[in-house]
Amino acid sequence: MVSQLQLILLISSLIVSISASHCYMASPRMNGRVRDITYLGVSNGRMIVAYRGMGRVYFRGHNLKQFGDTNWMQQDRKYGDRQCQYAEFPLISFPAQVQIIAVTTPHTCADRPAVENWSFVEIGPDGSPIRQHFGNNRST
Repeated sequence: MVSQLQLILLISSLIVSISASHCYMASPRMNGRVRDITYLGVSNGRMIVAYRGMGRVYFRGHNLKQFGDTNWMQQDRKYGDRQCQYAEFPLISFPAQVQIIAVTTPHTCADRPAVENWSFVEIGPDGSPIRQHFGNNRST
């Protein structure tokens, strides 16, 4: 017969081995390749981009450095907890047409994909999105 202590130790070792061999699935904000790239608009003098996955985003054709002065908890308070990450960038001249590109960080749960996701955005004179098109570079 198995003692209660042996049973607890067995369950604990199973949990450790499962969590070590699988991705943590509770938070889509940090899981897998970068996806769901959405330009939200301008807030407090910054352009805001939301996305899911492990990695970063950048604006093609613009040399914009992402602000790094807030953490995810502060960003969730400012923009809402949408189970995503937020990237904050300096303003560009509006109106504009931009392409936001994903860069997935290779990690144990997801290799860097052969084809990264992107979002093409038409931005109005006030910095708000007029039109967005999501896709990837795969030719179909």
